[in-house]
Amino acid sequence: MSDIKQVVPASEFMKKNLGISSAPLEAYLNYGYALLAIAGADGEVSEAEFNWLLNHQRVVGAPEEAIEKYKTL
Repeated sequence: MSDIKQVVPASEFMKKNLGISSAPLEAYLNYGYALLAIAGADGEVSEAEFNWLLNHQRVVGAPEEAIEKYKTL
């Protein structure tokens, strides 16, 4: 995996809706982990919840290397 401090360009969605032009890879990872924690608050992350997370992370521009990390949890 590349350096976690790597800065990743934001998606058009992030630029348009949040005014963010880039973010560290670590921020994308932590954002996804927070969403997983919320989804799993009932003790499990359903397939639908997990698929939503993956799709959402792609919309916000998370690199595939971050998305692959969520699949290993």
